[in-house]
Amino acid sequence: MADNAAFFDDYEDFEDYEDEFDGRPYMFEPEYTEEELLERRRRREREGERAQAEEAAAQQESLAAQPRTTGSWWCSCESCDKMPTEEECFCCKDWDVLHGHTEGVACVTLGEGFRSLLHLWVLEAFFHVPKVNWKKRPTPEGPNGSLSTKQCRLVAYRVFLEWALQGQQLGRRQRLVLPSCVVNAIRKQYPCPTGTYHGFQEADEATSII
Repeated sequence: MADNAAFFDDYEDFEDYEDEFDGRPYMFEPEYTEEELLERRRRREREGERAQAEEAAAQQESLAAQPRTTGSWWCSCESCDKMPTEEECFCCKDWDVLHGHTEGVACVTLGEGFRSLLHLWVLEAFFHVPKVNWKKRPTPEGPNGSLSTKQCRLVAYRVFLEWALQGQQLGRRQRLVLPSCVVNAIRKQYPCPTGTYHGFQEADEATSII
């Protein structure tokens, strides 16, 4: 009988314990400190950034395998259009020479200096300056002794190149591809009536600039 009484006493104690324990797990696990929670949050952020960087790198690698002529995905200034050749699909952000000219602007064509270069007065003044690499002394082909739109485009290309190079010499018969955004901005300023443009030509293929 005493054993049964002891059993019931233990059972009553068990019931009291059961009333206190509501069955939820991890109630008595130690909690994270503020520092630990902050470190866990930072670790998740780093992992998320790493995953995003890996995804972006994979996308860039996939795009790099595509021909540039399929679109303008290679443009970083958001002002380029796809061009007819791989060589001409070239952004102003890809040209180290222009790094000093693109500070504070998304694209070199949005800078005040570039817009000034395309002014007709600037082109006319540069047109009449004797250049060593002019194949001949050109004459204006537009009405009333003015430049034709074709001449304006060609001189604008040259003016921009001189401005970008800041006196740097290219060497004999050496030509550079201009960024797509620059070429398109010049063509919009001085368009060809037929909408047909010759595009970039190597030195051996190019005719006189004027």
